[in-house]
Parts: sequence; structure tokens; C-alpha cells
Amino acid sequence: MSIPYNEYIAKKFTVVIVGGGVVGCAIAYELSRHKINDVLLLERNDTIPGINQSSRNGGVIHSGIYYPKSVEPLKAALCIQGNDLMYDFCRHFNVPCKQTGKLILATNPQEDEYLHFFYGIGQENNVSGLRMLTGAEAKHMEPNLSEHVTLAIYVPSCGSVALDPFVTKLHTIADQYGVIFQTASNVTGITIQANGFALTVDQAGQQETVECETLINAAGLYADEIAKMVNEESPYEIEGTRGDLAEFDCNLRPDVNTSGMHLYPAPFCYDNETKETVDEKPEKLLELLKAGKVTKTLGTHVSPVFVKDGDAWSITKVTGVGPLKTMETGKEDYETNFHPMSDFANKVRPYFPNLKETDLRPRFSGIMAVLKGKTDFVIERDKKYPQCINLVGMDSPAWTAALAIAEYVHTLYRR
Repeated sequence: MSIPYNEYIAKKFTVVIVGGGVVGCAIAYELSRHKINDVLLLERNDTIPGINQSSRNGGVIHSGIYYPKSVEPLKAALCIQGNDLMYDFCRHFNVPCKQTGKLILATNPQEDEYLHFFYGIGQENNVSGLRMLTGAEAKHMEPNLSEHVTLAIYVPSCGSVALDPFVTKLHTIADQYGVIFQTASNVTGITIQANGFALTVDQAGQQETVECETLINAAGLYADEIAKMVNEESPYEIEGTRGDLAEFDCNLRPDVNTSGMHLYPAPFCYDNETKETVDEKPEKLLELLKAGKVTKTLGTHVSPVFVKDGDAWSITKVTGVGPLKTMETGKEDYETNFHPMSDFANKVRPYFPNLKETDLRPRFSGIMAVLKGKTDFVIERDKKYPQCINLVGMDSPAWTAALAIAEYVHTLYRR
């Protein structure tokens, strides 16, 4: 619910959540359904969901196959749990979603090795229903695949969900349970108090103070800045990594992506300093990941997406292609230097050769909150001021894991 601005600034809250994206709204939903009262959520944008990560991603429901427990234990556990929770939530509350399945594809001997490696990770993480396929078996499932596909992993638990309806439903339920949502509310300073925090909030140029006992920092791209307002010694540093996404109209190319599955290349890693692709054996890449020297990327993929079709949501009208990443673009640049359509077609051509650049059009750009020097989620209390719970580096698969992340935060809050 919303209350007049001059009333909420005079109130001291049990919990203030900073950030109204999918993670912040999931936390609001989780706390409110456990009868935690006097919760306020502050969102810097004018709407919920805002215009950042939660409105600018592919809406993929990931399976958990990509995250080694020895390097990314939170992503491994919370993605698996979040996958189940996402489907259950969407079915219960009639949020548009579909379990489409996914093929992860190799086209050369090195990629074959990577697929075997990630298949092992998927088995260790108990990803359900995984199957290793020959190139011919994969092509039987998706006839548009290249003849050069040598190996594939079939991942049946992967799917898609409509972006805005999912976040809006979380928002609506939390609102009904009594969470107060205030948009256009930018936190510009935080003062430590004896029994909590005082937040300086700018709303349409008006500076006011909001007090709380517990602060939950779910500010996404700006989570490092909020953390430093609490504790200037906070070590977190978010590097904005932009991903451009294109799309094609399925009605204009009904012969392309006939399976409706997600089609992904073999994952690979890039060097954190040079940003160049690292060609190493999987075991070596695991060592480099542990040392924080490389970052894993899932590559440019072909994915069914939900789009608004009149008053309903359809997954049969548009297929997305992307992302194409640009490193170190900052946290605000969504518009300049969008990749040409030929780049998208060239990236997927090794495994999906029939798509032409003339089929494609720009969709949007998103900026991921990549945490410098660490590939896993960080969900922890501030070491100096433990009444602040920080969620930092909430890039992929935070969308899939949102409900599991919220349960994790609720458990941490109760301790």
C-alpha cells in the first residue's frame, strides 16, 4: 500500500528494503506473508518494477546447471530452489510462464569438453531430467540446428516467464499484506543510529528522513553504493556490464526455432583484466573461477520470450537473440552504440545458421550488476553494522532465484 509522503517519513519502520526490482519485491512478499509488520520498500525509479535489471532481461527460468558448488554455492543452491518456487508461484497466481526446455550446444571438440564438464555440474546440483544428446538427436528436437552441432545437453526444467506480471504480482500481494511501497524515492545518505538507521531520501527534490531497525539492501546495480553509505569500508564494487538483445518476429520466420526451446551455445570464460576469451581445459577454468581471475558467460542464445498481445501475454510471437555484452559501460548507458544486427546473426550462426540479420530488430539493452572479483551472490550482514543485510552481485540467475533468495533473507533476518 502507499501512504502520504509526510506520514511515512514520520514513521519508524521495522524493515526498510532499498530496491523495488524482482529481488526487493520478492523479499517484501516473503516478509509480509510471515506477518512482519511495518515494512517499507523504497524504489528510486517511478514505477515497480523499475527500469533496471528486472525490466531488461530475457525472463529465462534457469535450471542451475552452470554453477559449481565449490565456486558459486549460493547460485547453485538458490537457482535450483528458485526454479521450483517460480513455477509453483506462477501456476498458483496465474502468472504467464512456460517450461520450454533448453538445448546447450557444442560445435567443436573443445565445446564437447565444456558440455561434459557442465553436465557433471548439473548432476552434482541435482538438476532434474538432464540428458546428453548426440548432434543428430538434438537436431531431431530442433531441425534448424547446424549440421556442425556435435553434442548437446537437454535441460527440461528451463523455461520462460513474463517479466512485468511476475514482479507486479509480488508487489500486489506484498501491498495487500501491508508493505508500504514508495517510488521515485532515491536514498542519498544513511546515518547509523543506536538502534538502527536513518535514511536520507530524495523524493522529487524534497529531502526527508526515514528511520528503521533493519535495512535490507536490494538495490541491484546500486547495491555497492548503498553498502558504502552504511559502512565506508564496504569492499563491494559493482561493474555494470551491458547486454544488448535483439528479436525476430516468429510470424515472419515460421520456419525458424520451430521447437520453441531455449538454444544456448557452450558456456565459456573471459579474462577479468583483458576481457578476452580464455581457452583452457574445464579443470583449469574452475581454478581461475575460484581465484576470481575469469568470469563465466553463457553466450549469445536464442530464446522464446513473453510479449504483451492485446490484453494477454504470448510466447509464440517473438523470439529473443542475445545478449551481446559490452564491458565497463557504467550503470546508466542503455542507449548508445547498440550492436548491429549482423553481430547477433554471426554469433548464433555456428549452431543456428538459418537466421539472417534482416530478420532481426533491436529489442532493448540491460545492464547486469556484476560484482568485481566474485562470481557468486553475496547475501550477508554488514560486518560492522549487522542490522544491515546486503545483497550484492545479484546478476544472473537472480531472476530465477528471487523467491529462494527471499526465503534465504528471511531466515537471515530471523537469526
